[in-house]
Amino acid sequence: MNTNFEPSRWIFKKNCSFTPKQVGLFYLAQSCFSLMVASFFLLQGVWLVLPFTLIELVVLAIALLIYAKHATDFEEIALENGMLTVTTANANQVTTFKANAEWIKLSNELTSSKLIGIQYQGQIKEIGKFIHFQKRAAFKKQFEQSLRAMLFKS
Repeated sequence: MNTNFEPSRWIFKKNCSFTPKQVGLFYLAQSCFSLMVASFFLLQGVWLVLPFTLIELVVLAIALLIYAKHATDFEEIALENGMLTVTTANANQVTTFKANAEWIKLSNELTSSKLIGIQYQGQIKEIGKFIHFQKRAAFKKQFEQSLRAMLFKS
């Protein structure tokens, strides 16, 4: 076995502007400001502002929790030692798919969602969830070249 093949690894992440920590700090600042405004109106005798402020903060908290839960989602695709490994994190749930690289089949037609499909032992694993749809064809071509290079060197 020739070991001159350089292992290939691709990591794709969601395009998120804020980390979960930044989301928490934003929520803290927003809550303080909203409660200060509501307190001002409460001191003026307009008590009805406070319940709406609390509703606003609860709805914002739910939306930010959903955002933060998926902010660290990623997909890692690795080709090394004759194996394909796809690691996917979705809402803090990490799954790993391993396949013998010699026995996989790639196709866009395998999936209904226009992702790249990998068929192995009757299973179909979709990859490319975080790749812009216009760049998927270029990635598929690069992936196929790396796969061929690995199989040719082994």
